[in-house]
Amino acid sequence: MAQDDNETVEYSPRKRSSSRNGENRSEDPPHFPGYQIDGELGRGGIGVVYRGRDLTLNRPVAIKVLNSDEGTLNQRTRILEEARKAAALEDRCIVTVYGVIENEGHSAIVMELIDGHELNNVSAVLEPKQLAKIFVEVSRALATAHEAGILHRDIKPQNIVVTPAHEVRILDFGLSIRVTDVTQEEGFSGTVAYASPERLQGEASTSSSDIYSLGVMLHECLTGRHPFAKLGKPPTVSSILAGDPVIPRELRPEIPADLERLCLACLSYKPENRPNAQEVYQALQNILIDRPIQLVSGRAQDHVINRIEEHVSTIEKWQQLGMVENRDRDQLRWFYRKILEGDDMWPTETRKIQPGEIGLYACVWIAVVVSYLCGVYYRVDMGLTWSWLLPLGITFSLASAAWVVEGTIQHRIRPLFFGGAILASIPCMIAMLTRFAWVPDENSTRELFGFAGIANRTLFLSGLIGLVISVMRLNLTQFSFYAWLSAALLTFTHMSVLLLLGFVEWTQGNQALGVLSMAISWLVGAGFESMARPRFARPFHWTSTLATVCGLFLFGITPFLEWVGLDTGVKNVNTGWSIALGGLGLTGLSTLLDQSHRLERRRIALFHEWISPFFLVGGLTFAAQEAIPRTWIPDSISNLSLLFLFSSTIFYSVLAARYWRARYMLASLSGSAVLVYLIPKYELVSTSTFFITVALLSVFVSFAFYWKMVMSNQSKPQEKVAPPSLRDD
Repeated sequence: MAQDDNETVEYSPRKRSSSRNGENRSEDPPHFPGYQIDGELGRGGIGVVYRGRDLTLNRPVAIKVLNSDEGTLNQRTRILEEARKAAALEDRCIVTVYGVIENEGHSAIVMELIDGHELNNVSAVLEPKQLAKIFVEVSRALATAHEAGILHRDIKPQNIVVTPAHEVRILDFGLSIRVTDVTQEEGFSGTVAYASPERLQGEASTSSSDIYSLGVMLHECLTGRHPFAKLGKPPTVSSILAGDPVIPRELRPEIPADLERLCLACLSYKPENRPNAQEVYQALQNILIDRPIQLVSGRAQDHVINRIEEHVSTIEKWQQLGMVENRDRDQLRWFYRKILEGDDMWPTETRKIQPGEIGLYACVWIAVVVSYLCGVYYRVDMGLTWSWLLPLGITFSLASAAWVVEGTIQHRIRPLFFGGAILASIPCMIAMLTRFAWVPDENSTRELFGFAGIANRTLFLSGLIGLVISVMRLNLTQFSFYAWLSAALLTFTHMSVLLLLGFVEWTQGNQALGVLSMAISWLVGAGFESMARPRFARPFHWTSTLATVCGLFLFGITPFLEWVGLDTGVKNVNTGWSIALGGLGLTGLSTLLDQSHRLERRRIALFHEWISPFFLVGGLTFAAQEAIPRTWIPDSISNLSLLFLFSSTIFYSVLAARYWRARYMLASLSGSAVLVYLIPKYELVSTSTFFITVALLSVFVSFAFYWKMVMSNQSKPQEKVAPPSLRDD
């Protein structure tokens, strides 16, 4: 078939009979008892459609007569069986199939006769919201059919009719296939312009194929152009397989952003990234009432990924050529990652929060807080019954709300309710276990909340159950909100294990080591990274990082030197030096992480770089302040404290000169200022002599560096600068 104005072409790798159409046109229409055929309406892939009349019921009908010269009897029988299934569909948009008739070797399907205009003839005069109303009907009908196991296989504007009463009707549901398509032969036969990539590659039709065709049709109706029509040319198999559609708002900026996003989600190259018909229906309903839409992370991202990958490749080249620094590259890639991760960072699965939803957030949060206060803090005041009954009611109410909103237009807020239910369940279980199972030993000093009557094993079991539920939700929904919740509950459960092991009775050093052990959650993050789920790894990496920082700080104030038997004899000097050792550890860890190929680890290295100067310079400053020469402080300790502070200043100066990091420069300047402040207190020289010397040296050295820069510039030959027109690329 030749290409026409709507850029629809026919394609099939199988050979077709060139004379079949001509022969059919010359044949008289077949006769079916009880029906009168008045004239031909059109020809499709599986036969000819006639206008007719049901003589028994005296009503107009459309009669689709199957081609008798294509396919076996068994194949035609399977098509008729699918027609019978389509007849069982109950949706106002789906054209009714009245029955299947046969006579003298001819088979036909009797359908409702629809008068109206094809969608491609009316879409040009409709606004985006008006088109959204039409596609709400189409997507709902698709959802009904897909749920019944029936595919359309040929969604295109010519099969969508808008009646004079503004009703939307879909033609050929379950019938838009050729007889030979019923078999599992490889290849594709149909309308290329609306076919999905997997169909063009010979794979079988699926519900995702219908969604792709719906996306093409939506794009075409919104913009007036096919998404894969390049330079005004009709779409081809190669352009569709390239998977790079035109962005709708580039052609028509007034298209709502969410409607564009939904369209691109339907056009995702990978079938698993496309929403199902029910999700499309829900999203279109939200668009009509100006609510944010829900699309699982990853959907609607294929087309963004294609463009971002080009940018990332360019950025990598810039970095290799020295045009940008490593950290600048990471910063750009981080922003790209935030775009690709989509909206599932929020419990409501969208970053576009309506003002009313803020109140919803606040109410759920208050309910969770009330659950904790009743089940834990005010447990005794609430009484033995209400202390667990009220948290149980809150947990049940939030879980019920999550169940009720499933499948409704508000289902996008389901994670908010379910997350609140998980959080509220922990104090509920604590109160119930305390009431009916365990109470702490009155003589035990290991119970952290023994004063409130709560046993450590109660905390452990409650946290473990909440963690298991959160992990199950993460596995089921793939929302990173549950990854953050799981990381928090893992920390809670780990701390409960430490309490069971006697954390309260441990020495300060052992407690610091226990806190540091919570960094084991890094292994969970590494596991998610191995599964190519970096957004799930992030919360576990960051909880591990915070545990490391807190553990090293606790080691510092233990102090660590006394814990390992290296006592200087001055308590505060031990503390300052121990904190400084933690800073050295963070600096070494940041250097190690900075070499990682994982972007998240390099960002954590950046965090360590900001924190380590506070440990190193801050700790040594504290030690040097406490080591100011006094009769009870050995001179060696005083001198070493000042020397260590001076060395840390030089250390950060070298790092700043080599890597040019603002944090290193700030650490160096801070150390210098502290040295200038403390040295007079050590009475190495007189105060006036010291300050005069420092002032003169600073002026002299700065002038020397300036002069060196001037002479360096003068020694270089002047480069000839080409005119702008010659320098432009």
